[in-house]
Amino acid sequence: MEKRWIQIPNWLWFALGLAAIQAACVASEFFWFMALPLILVLIIWLFTSLDKFFLFTVFITPLSLEVKEMDLGMAISLPAEGLILLLTLLFYAKWWLERSVSKEFWRHPATVVVLTHLAWMLVASLFSTLPLASFKVLATRIWFITAFYFIGVQLFKQQKQMLRFFGAYLLPLCGVVVYTLIRHSQFGFAKQPAHWVMTPFYNDHTHYGAILAMFLPFSFAVLFRKKMNEFLRLAMFLIFGIMVLGFVLSISRAAWLSIILALGMFAVIRLRIPFKLILGTILSIGIALFSFQTELMMALEKNKQESSGDLVKHFKSASNISSDASNVERILRWKCAFRMFEEKPVFGFGPGTYAQKYAPYQRSTELTVISTNFGSLGTAHSEYFLALSEQGFLGALSFIALAIVFISTGIRVVQRPELERDELILSYAALLGLSTYFIHAVLNNFLDSDEASVPFWAMGAILVAMDLRFKPAQIQAKIMNS
Repeated sequence: MEKRWIQIPNWLWFALGLAAIQAACVASEFFWFMALPLILVLIIWLFTSLDKFFLFTVFITPLSLEVKEMDLGMAISLPAEGLILLLTLLFYAKWWLERSVSKEFWRHPATVVVLTHLAWMLVASLFSTLPLASFKVLATRIWFITAFYFIGVQLFKQQKQMLRFFGAYLLPLCGVVVYTLIRHSQFGFAKQPAHWVMTPFYNDHTHYGAILAMFLPFSFAVLFRKKMNEFLRLAMFLIFGIMVLGFVLSISRAAWLSIILALGMFAVIRLRIPFKLILGTILSIGIALFSFQTELMMALEKNKQESSGDLVKHFKSASNISSDASNVERILRWKCAFRMFEEKPVFGFGPGTYAQKYAPYQRSTELTVISTNFGSLGTAHSEYFLALSEQGFLGALSFIALAIVFISTGIRVVQRPELERDELILSYAALLGLSTYFIHAVLNNFLDSDEASVPFWAMGAILVAMDLRFKPAQIQAKIMNS
């Protein structure tokens, strides 16, 4: 009689082998290997459901926590940045094997500017005064751009993926707002606790306010979508109310200003004022401010309004550059950045070096009550001045070019007559959300964080994806079919 052996599936052999290896690793105290099963599951998920993995990464970003003490010798946001790195590796693997990304994408003006931005960061890193710090910053910028701009443009060809992106970020963000409001209420919504009650999810109220400003346009605009049942519309109205309350109580004057100016931009776009005229007006105002800077400074110095628990007075204090410590310190950081630029105007000090290098460029007569002799309290408080000091003139120019190309692309998209109502709403949400950051970037810088970089590059990707959808041939085909 023939002897029959029990057939064990291959997957079970694999699981048993993996369990045995893990047991051996635990016995030898090699605990990092315990994460291998999770990593394998994530990699399999990546290859089978890229869109779901992308949305999961977006969802987990507002809930991730920064870990500063690591064997890697750098701060990292977990688990978001680990997932973003996996997305990046997958993109390049698929691109190498399939060459599936269209030529139109690589030729789009926004993509050209993004690649130029990265190329100059590489050059500045090669000439950096702290090469290790610079290449770490360059690496994080590459994986943010790859995961949310390169992959984002491919996914956002479908309207539902745009909507899912906004929802995937907004829902956990709303949870963070509720958490912050509950903590803040325990202190009677006082002004001072408002600076830190959003920790550990956000470092401070300015970071928190900037992200809320980016998503306020969507949380409002989505209420006007056609394809939404009444229950969902009611839920979104509640979310919008929570977002507004959190935004107001963030007491971030820069965030408030960014929303006001973004609303002004919306009004200008609706009036169909040409982008060239808008850009010319902005440049003219900039030249006028530079030409009359002495008179302007004298006028601003007359404002003695300190930051206050009264929201109106607090907003008025935004122009107090004589006695408000926060404003005076910010101007000090800008002056340090400009002095650093004067010393290294071409390549700068290198990406990620400002915080370690700006201290010697402080002047004793300019120090404030919150200044330190060692310059240990953050960076340049401006994406533009930060780029100027760390990457020289061309670095700052590349970031300005990003602002111009993304905003001009967005204006071109929202002015297309063939856009459906829901497409228009999502396009406006991306354009105005991105605009709030470019405005806020004059006063603060957060693109080194995943919380800001994820929506920044994704919203840029939405605008580019929409622009690529409406090439002349595609428009003609749509007209013929209608």
